[in-house]
Amino acid sequence: MKKSIILIALFLITLSLFAQKDLLLLYKGSEQYGEFMFKYHIIPILEKYNVNYEIKDIEKMNYYRIDNKKYFGIISWYYSPELKDSHLYLRQLSTFVENGGFFFFFNNLGVTSDIREINNLLNKIGIHYMYGYKELKDYKITYKKEYFLSPPATSNKQPVEKYVVFGNNVILSYKYENNFYPMIILSKNGGGAIFNSFINKHGDIILDIKKIILELINQKVGKENKILIIKTKFDSAEYLSSQKELKKIFTYAKLNYEFINVEDFYNLSFIDLLPYKYIIWNTNAEYIETNTIKRFINNGGSFIFSTSLNNTPWKNEIIEDNTNISKIIFSKKLFPIGNEKNGDSILKRYFSITFNIKFDKNKNILAYLSDDNNKKIPIIWYEKHNNGYIGYIYPSIILKSTRGLILQTILEMQDVSIAGLLNSYIFYIDDFPLPSYNITKNIDGKKITDDEYYYNVWWPSIKKFSEKFNIKYTFVTPLSYNGASTPPFEFTEFFISKSNSPYKTLKEIDKSEFELGLHGYNHNSLTKEKWDNPENIVLSLDAAKNFLSKVLNHPIVISSYVAPNNLIDSYGANYLLKALPTIKTIGTSYESNDEFSEYKITNNFVVIIPRSTYGYYPLNRLYLTTINTLANFGTFQHFIHPDDVFAKDRNPENKTWNEMYHNLETFYTTIKTKFPWLRNQTASEAYPYFFDYLSQDVKYYWKGKSLDVIIPDSSLFPKYFMIKSKKIIRKISGGKIIHYYRENNLYIIEMNKNIMNITFLDVKK
Repeated sequence: MKKSIILIALFLITLSLFAQKDLLLLYKGSEQYGEFMFKYHIIPILEKYNVNYEIKDIEKMNYYRIDNKKYFGIISWYYSPELKDSHLYLRQLSTFVENGGFFFFFNNLGVTSDIREINNLLNKIGIHYMYGYKELKDYKITYKKEYFLSPPATSNKQPVEKYVVFGNNVILSYKYENNFYPMIILSKNGGGAIFNSFINKHGDIILDIKKIILELINQKVGKENKILIIKTKFDSAEYLSSQKELKKIFTYAKLNYEFINVEDFYNLSFIDLLPYKYIIWNTNAEYIETNTIKRFINNGGSFIFSTSLNNTPWKNEIIEDNTNISKIIFSKKLFPIGNEKNGDSILKRYFSITFNIKFDKNKNILAYLSDDNNKKIPIIWYEKHNNGYIGYIYPSIILKSTRGLILQTILEMQDVSIAGLLNSYIFYIDDFPLPSYNITKNIDGKKITDDEYYYNVWWPSIKKFSEKFNIKYTFVTPLSYNGASTPPFEFTEFFISKSNSPYKTLKEIDKSEFELGLHGYNHNSLTKEKWDNPENIVLSLDAAKNFLSKVLNHPIVISSYVAPNNLIDSYGANYLLKALPTIKTIGTSYESNDEFSEYKITNNFVVIIPRSTYGYYPLNRLYLTTINTLANFGTFQHFIHPDDVFAKDRNPENKTWNEMYHNLETFYTTIKTKFPWLRNQTASEAYPYFFDYLSQDVKYYWKGKSLDVIIPDSSLFPKYFMIKSKKIIRKISGGKIIHYYRENNLYIIEMNKNIMNITFLDVKK
């Protein structure tokens, strides 16, 4: 193993020294023109700024060598329009730009070819060619002064051709008889300086070529708001786990991410990194800083280390120190609520570490590890570095139980960041209506039957709670607890109650705005282990549906199902849908680790909605589990049961019903106060929003101070996003701000059209 690590380190050192992409300069040897112009006007600039380049005669070059793996950009300087196999040349250039390179030409493309081939390339750099060659006299010039060394002037005869330019990318243009002729064009993917528009009548260059080149090679990163995660083939289980969690975090938050192996990462040029706003080093492979990484950070990127501290810029600030950790503390600045009175969020975790870190300067510390004596060890932080950020996240705390808070720390490490929000919470009443057995219980110091408690105490309180907080419940009834997995499938237990309350309550729920779903024929989990004969699953569920239809005296459509004991497997899900093809949602548990413990679409149309939050207390647990999914993508699912007060595992402190009810009121007062925009939906109401959210892609495009958010026309509107911004939002089109949290620099945005544009002031708050 040590030998493998040494070999990897040596390989990375070699890459950092030698593996850098070049800028390709193309001229025609038959002209002896472009080569001269490159040597006098471009190469000195490249050498001054340490930009690697190759200069090639295109007439002797194999076009297939125009490859993104070797070059990050291409500049051509031709005068003659003749070139052999020009269609192949254009195709290679088109592919090059499509794969992230840029292409800029002086004078003209240097080819004569089919206009479709020409525009296949030019369209990718924001230009459309329309022929129309002519020579102008008495034309007017419009230009952007900052791109010129001296003002352009009209000449007696100026050759032009007709081009259409997409966007505000024209640096110089001519106007003649209401016709507009763009002559110098610059976009993020390249451009062109057509004919001799860049020289004066004396033949002197008047265009600031240095500015053009630096804009092409020093663009602000994060154009597509992507995240790049660095890994290796040799990563240990710790890193494989954190990589899995990052994947889930970003998937839920509708953020586009990619993984890349270390050796491939060091082959990327700065131009290759332009789509990415964040790079996360989530591996223990040796980190070696390169000029490319420095440029990424300096041009606005965030580089986050999630690796050993000895593998980071802060390695000299580590001190040896043995500490028995008992909790992870996340800063209150991350999210509008915490699970502590001061706004922090604390997660209990027990392990030992042998280090501490002491900073010479103050850092923006977002999370600590702590022991029982409140000793604090920084574990997540960031700092401004040139125009970007560098930060650190201890990889061992990237857990399923911290996903929401980890996302918020990552979003904090930028001037402006965005993530998706589902904006929906579901309140499930599990196991209700349920059979009652006239068993006497002792509750709040009084003797009472289970039937009296469920239907005369608990049920009226829950209806009152619904009215107070304007909540629509989703009830899932088990109908029976008989444990049978073979026929006959009957419902004797549902009628044991002397008052016939379960039967009456079913009818009451059916006539309300609440939703009635199913918890199974009985409380047996639909797994292969429990149901040997799959046809019995079908028969039992069919019996349950028929029973409900007869009780309610009308046909019933069951769309919501919650798995008994939160357990179901593929076998059970398949036969559930065979029995009840109208099922749209299956409830499980988010705390589990099986394939049904994640929010996802299964069997083409069914949405798995895991329970994230449950019970009445302790409040710090309720808040923490809610934050975990709410801060990740704007949702949580709360489950309670009518028998919680009797269950020792769910009421370990033996609280009275009034005490438990008061806790629930406290929790929802906080939720309603802090998140007035958050929608409550029944499971069937939430279904189309979940399905749409989980199945739709979101594209982000940064253009200077402006961000475009693009989703398909077919999406279900409105859509929601959260924006953490250290800058002020100046204007939004296609959406609106529905809430702002000043303490967290957090905006909640409602998107009403498939393209939303957000413009930011270049001013820090």
